[in-house]
Amino acid sequence: MGIWSVVVGSTALGIALSFGGFLHVEDVGYLATFYLNLIGAATIILPLPGVLAACVAAESSFGLNPVLIGLAGAAGATIGETTAYLAGYAGHNAATNFRWYPRIHDLMERHGSVTLFLVSVIPTPFFDLAGIAAGALNYPFRKFMIYVFAGKTIRLIIMAYACRQGIEWLRTIYEFNLPIG
Repeated sequence: MGIWSVVVGSTALGIALSFGGFLHVEDVGYLATFYLNLIGAATIILPLPGVLAACVAAESSFGLNPVLIGLAGAAGATIGETTAYLAGYAGHNAATNFRWYPRIHDLMERHGSVTLFLVSVIPTPFFDLAGIAAGALNYPFRKFMIYVFAGKTIRLIIMAYACRQGIEWLRTIYEFNLPIG
């Protein structure tokens, strides 16, 4: 019950801050990256692009560290991903209607840690199915959090560096006034 309170409370606070106009990445930095990733990950089956917050935050003029962007975003995303775990733990069977759920459930049974880590690192729409399967299988919650956090951290650090480099590349193109398209 305590984890539900943390997830629901954090998500509600993040949504309130976002709609209140307080979560502009350029103004809040790491906190906005945390909450926007939390909100993006908290939606089950239809994820919102929280990773874009890490990409925007990586813009070099904001002066944010890409590693810290990745850590902040991963912390938010990991908390947000617990909604899928808790849905599976509570016994909601809505995911069984998805074509890929039996395969993901089987992978979670046989290779839970590796499956969680890989679906956290690799951008895939299957994370929620893995999270639901983890909860349904009573996969240890602490291990769930560790593997998801590790995977999301790596993913978001890579995204932050890639976005920063891409933004710099675009600046170089426009500085030389090269025609695009």
